[in-house]
Amino acid sequence: MVKELSLSPKLKITDLLLKNNIFHFFFMKYNPKILLYILMLATLGINTPLSIVGIISQISDYFQTSIAVSGLYVSSFTFTIAVCGLFIPIFFSKFERKTTFISILGVFAVANLAIVFSSNLYVSLFFRILSAVFYPAFISIALTVCEEIAPEGEKQDYITRILLGISVGSIVGLPITTGLGTIFGYQIAMLWIFAVNFLTLILILLFFPRIPGKSKAYEAPLSSLKSKEFVLASLGIVMMPIGASIVYNYMPYFLQTVSHIYTYNLSILLFVYGLISICGTWIGGKLIVYRDKATLLVFQLVCALVFVLFYLFAQFLIPVLMLFMIFGVLDGMGYNLIQYIEASVLPDTPELANGVFLSILNGGIALGIAIGGFLVDGFGIMSIFVGGLAFLIAAFIMLYYVISVLKIDLKYSS
Repeated sequence: MVKELSLSPKLKITDLLLKNNIFHFFFMKYNPKILLYILMLATLGINTPLSIVGIISQISDYFQTSIAVSGLYVSSFTFTIAVCGLFIPIFFSKFERKTTFISILGVFAVANLAIVFSSNLYVSLFFRILSAVFYPAFISIALTVCEEIAPEGEKQDYITRILLGISVGSIVGLPITTGLGTIFGYQIAMLWIFAVNFLTLILILLFFPRIPGKSKAYEAPLSSLKSKEFVLASLGIVMMPIGASIVYNYMPYFLQTVSHIYTYNLSILLFVYGLISICGTWIGGKLIVYRDKATLLVFQLVCALVFVLFYLFAQFLIPVLMLFMIFGVLDGMGYNLIQYIEASVLPDTPELANGVFLSILNGGIALGIAIGGFLVDGFGIMSIFVGGLAFLIAAFIMLYYVISVLKIDLKYSS
């Protein structure tokens, strides 16, 4: 299916230069699938800065600082996304889409190149936070654009593909960045991240058409943000990444200390988990379209049951491995469920909804890591399953209330 492209009213020099070249037809008419794959690649690339979590020790050696400070340097990206996701996407919603994508990817490329050649922790931290400020705008607008260009009946499938880009960027980026950082050092790992971002910048520059933004930026929908439906739905949905993060981020420690899986075998297991979570993201998108209410509620109960079974069968290797793979599917599904809830309670402001989704996802992960660390230090590794269970039960209660009692308008149920 080929759609006519509505060009920006401002004709720029680049448009005139493109008028007679081989890309002219592509820019005048576009195939939504091609644009979707370009956005998937760009989303994958913009997620590679998250993959330096695997080289914390190399970062510590490079900057001559402690592991704790290096950990803060790594997590600064996630914390910044959680804060900026609430307002940055709204600001960028009025601008022409291609210009927005190029500007943000340009900031990422410059920031990552500066980090490559900087030996000062604070300078590198500044550029890492700077790129994270613009990350929510890119992901949010990419989700909005893919929904706008999707053929009728394929909107959720297009959204799922962008979410897959997020998953694949983290999963593929982690072993590559870790391997390069371990063998060649921190600077080479950062050079790889720069190269990926620069490549996606070139793809957008050459092959993405000009698509107008909104006529004006959305005004802050205060009534929607203050509504009982939005507040309770958001509180309920944030419990999901907190509960999952409590378990996931300390699962390697559990597998080492309880299941006695180490080094090479552990790396393979975590990589397989990542691949399965990609499948989970795809499955989540399909289930939402088929049965959104049931999927949202049953998900919490199934995930809670998995945590209970982890606790009961912790000493048995085969059940633990099977449960770990099931958890991988559920973890991947979570991306779709969080985005879907926010898109449903804020239907008139998609950039804001997607920004809130990113804030909830990254904020929940950060809180889960902190809570999980407290539980492990205070009560031992098995307490992560109790903590994860408690948050998922709370998520189920809140979501049941907003879905079945308040009867919020879900996109596909409506």
